[in-house]
Amino acid sequence: MRVRIVAAILFASVTLSHAVAQQYDTLGHTARGAAKGAIIGGIAGDAGKGAAAGAVGGALFGGMQPPPEQTTPLGDAARGAARGAIIGAIAGDAGKGAAAGAIGGTLFGGMRRRGMLRRRR
Repeated sequence: MRVRIVAAILFASVTLSHAVAQQYDTLGHTARGAAKGAIIGGIAGDAGKGAAAGAVGGALFGGMQPPPEQTTPLGDAARGAARGAIIGAIAGDAGKGAAAGAIGGTLFGGMRRRGMLRRRR
């Protein structure tokens, strides 16, 4: 059951992040932060707390990242781990949150860089 919930949240996160990536408004950042926070929180112990923490972080810090052409996979992993550790600590396990955040940061950072390259062509 828990795997299905995490899979559904992951699917929603990917869908939301693609749709919201084109809009830089507080509501969009909040929704994307909540989706990512729910995934990390679900892994760390409490998806509800993770979603709440992610929503607050998205509203406050959404869009505050370097442009995709100035990032590296290692930098994406480090930023993801830091965000994941904070959300994970709130949800119950900072270590699991950091691991999930690092993986997510690397994957989403790669998607951002890939999208940037496509737009340049």
